[in-house]
Amino acid sequence: MKNRIYILCLILTSLSIGCEDVVEGLNDDPNNFTDTNLSLILNHSLLNVASIAEADPARFTTIFTDQFTGFDRQYGTLNGYSVTSADFDDHWEDFYQRGITQTQIAKQKAIDAGNTISEGQALILEGYYFAEAALLFGDVPFSEANNVDEFPDPAYENQITVINGSIDLITEGISKAGTSPAANNVFSTTSTWGQIGNALLARYYLALKDYPLANSAAKAANFTSNENDWAIQHSGANYGENLFWQFEVEQRGDYLKVAGDGDFSYMLEMLDIDHPNYKGNAKTTEAGRYAYYASGESLNTTDGFAAQTASFPVTSFEEVQLIIAETEILANTDNDAAIAALNLVRANNVIRFGGTYDDYVAADFADTDALHIEILKEKFCLVIGLPTFHDINRTNNMIGTTIKNENQTTIPQRFPYPSTEAASNDNAPEIVDFFQPTQINQ
Repeated sequence: MKNRIYILCLILTSLSIGCEDVVEGLNDDPNNFTDTNLSLILNHSLLNVASIAEADPARFTTIFTDQFTGFDRQYGTLNGYSVTSADFDDHWEDFYQRGITQTQIAKQKAIDAGNTISEGQALILEGYYFAEAALLFGDVPFSEANNVDEFPDPAYENQITVINGSIDLITEGISKAGTSPAANNVFSTTSTWGQIGNALLARYYLALKDYPLANSAAKAANFTSNENDWAIQHSGANYGENLFWQFEVEQRGDYLKVAGDGDFSYMLEMLDIDHPNYKGNAKTTEAGRYAYYASGESLNTTDGFAAQTASFPVTSFEEVQLIIAETEILANTDNDAAIAALNLVRANNVIRFGGTYDDYVAADFADTDALHIEILKEKFCLVIGLPTFHDINRTNNMIGTTIKNENQTTIPQRFPYPSTEAASNDNAPEIVDFFQPTQINQ
């Protein structure tokens, strides 16, 4: 082949045509992209949110908190809190390579183009990825992340530092994109990016136990209905389906259930009128919500939570209002305001599930702790996945969810660092106990 190119070059030289022009691009791979435009990078950053909020990390946390039950094979071992560091390799990649790296590229492209709104969106997404990584893993790379030339082995920074840095990113993003609509081809919502950013700030201030700022951010989000939800859209198209539906119907049937061999998850116990842990009362009936989650012992993949086209909220009206409810107690010692926010959610439950959710009054609760527990239980039965994992560990399991391993006194406190980090980053921490609280919960 080299001889043929050489002879061709001699011929072309005599015709005053350079050989480099002929062979230029000969070894280029047309499928190996070196760059793409801002909109595609930003869209990837949005789409990848599902891999955190709705995929494996969400499923793992529902098992650890006992919202759902891991039943078969790998998920059966997860149900007893048996994990390996390799179980979290893909999660780390979803945060860093597919999430943070892409948002940072999008941010720089937006800056270069003078596109302030896209820059703000990328900042909010970057803050989301960093904050959720820190909440799940503890100390993580932050300021040195994705700068391989200067920091081939990025340092792990303090969990609180990373969460506060994430809050700064989101706050800056709100200042740049706050008034722009947050709806796009990935998310359905009537909210602006400012509302979404404030909803995320409320979650992260709550995790830091800064209850006054959590209260202020939740109110600034101004979520008044489920139309404000930052919800991942799904369809019946191949690969467009709800990810819980995909997992249950197409990938790993009966690995994840609401009950196993008649042993209900703690969430289903709360919704089962015949169970001692039923959370219903004279003002509350839970049959509709039970059916929304459960079809026998399996997830409702027909017309409920895990239906094929069911959207999945990353932040929701219920989460925001129940942050207001809890922080009215913890920041403002205002039980009446807490009950008012809780009642907004209960009224919305009637719309979503049917049944009875009459307004509560102060006399319905023996004391403030009883009201606090009711708010946390309501959130446990509405907000699926990561935020509930954060809540249970923040409150030292105030609602009393099931601890599934008889040798432990708590649910898992964090995700273990992945094996890929130990193999590639000299600054990766030593193995950290799965049951050791992260800094914010010590």
